[in-house]
Amino acid sequence: APTVTRMRFIKGTTTTTDLTAGDGTQRILVEITYDEKVTVAGSPQLVVANNNASGGGYGNHTLTYTATGSTANRKRFTLTSQSLGNTDVLTTGAAPIVLAGGSTIKDTASTTDASLVLSGISAVAVTVAS
Repeated sequence: APTVTRMRFIKGTTTTTDLTAGDGTQRILVEITYDEKVTVAGSPQLVVANNNASGGGYGNHTLTYTATGSTANRKRFTLTSQSLGNTDVLTTGAAPIVLAGGSTIKDTASTTDASLVLSGISAVAVTVAS
C-alpha cells in the first residue's frame, strides 16, 4: 500500500497565504507526499492542531483535500478564511487523514488503500508570525 513519505506546510507570498497572524482571511495549506501515485475520490480531511499560544482562542483546523496544486503522488489539503494568532504553533502529523463521507485514497495501479496514518514520520510544525 502507498505510504506517506513527507508532510509540509505550504507558505505563499500574499497576506492570506503566508501563515501570518491575520483577520480571519488566512489560508492553511498542507501537502502530503506518498511513495507512489494515488487517486483521491471525495473529500478526505486532515486536522492541523493549533496550540493557541497567542491566547486568541483558535482551535484545531480541519483541512479538506483540494485537487488544486495536487499531483500524482502529492496531495494538498486546505482551509481558507481562518483566524490565526501571532505565536500560535500549527502542527500536522499527530492525527490520521479522515475519509469523510465515503472518500477514498488509493493506489492507482492496484486500487489498494493508501496509508492514512501520518505518525510514521516526524510531525511538522510552523509558528504563526506577525
